[in-house]
Amino acid sequence: MSKEIAVNKETKEVEGLIGQAISKGASIETLEKLLAMRKELKAEQAREAYTEAIATFQSECPVIKKDKSVMNKDGKSIRYKYAPLDSIVSQVKKPLAEAGLSYSFDEKKDDKTITAICKITHKLGHSEISSFQIPIGAEEYMSDPQKHGARITFAKRYAFCNALGILTGDEDSDATEDKKSNEKIEALKPKIAEISTLEDLKKLYEDNKGLGKEFASLITAQKKFIIEANKE
Repeated sequence: MSKEIAVNKETKEVEGLIGQAISKGASIETLEKLLAMRKELKAEQAREAYTEAIATFQSECPVIKKDKSVMNKDGKSIRYKYAPLDSIVSQVKKPLAEAGLSYSFDEKKDDKTITAICKITHKLGHSEISSFQIPIGAEEYMSDPQKHGARITFAKRYAFCNALGILTGDEDSDATEDKKSNEKIEALKPKIAEISTLEDLKKLYEDNKGLGKEFASLITAQKKFIIEANKE
């Protein structure tokens, strides 16, 4: 016997008991107990259906394409790529609907943080929430509405992905790129030390200036060394 048949049988049995109780003039107390039993049964069925729906969704969910690029300061090379919220929703809306799931967002805000709350609801009524909290930024170049918009969009993306178990790899993008930058800097250190002309040093810097402050400091130190060496 399948689970769906068993669930329908349980529901019909309880409905049958309620019908018999009403026809026999059962007391209000008995009817209340039977109605509470029906309510608990339906809630349990909805929870089980939700769990199955999430499993179905995750089995059908495509690999999320990261189609948004964040550029390095040089404006030419890509620092990392990620999937914006609207892109993620667009990519998963079909398997989400086929699994009988829908979503909604809410948010909370205090003086220091913004929290995005994602609610996933199954068609039988069971729902679960996932929240993601992020500090409010202090960027001077952004207005308060811009700061709020940027932070809440970021938080919604993570709350949504966490609620549905969607993995895009975005969580490690910054760390991965930092690691790559550090490895590249280490590889360039011998080359920087060998450069003896300001022209060659400038070319190396222009080709790699997206590597950040540590790289810039190494270039500055070598520049001073070349200038001092040329004075001798």
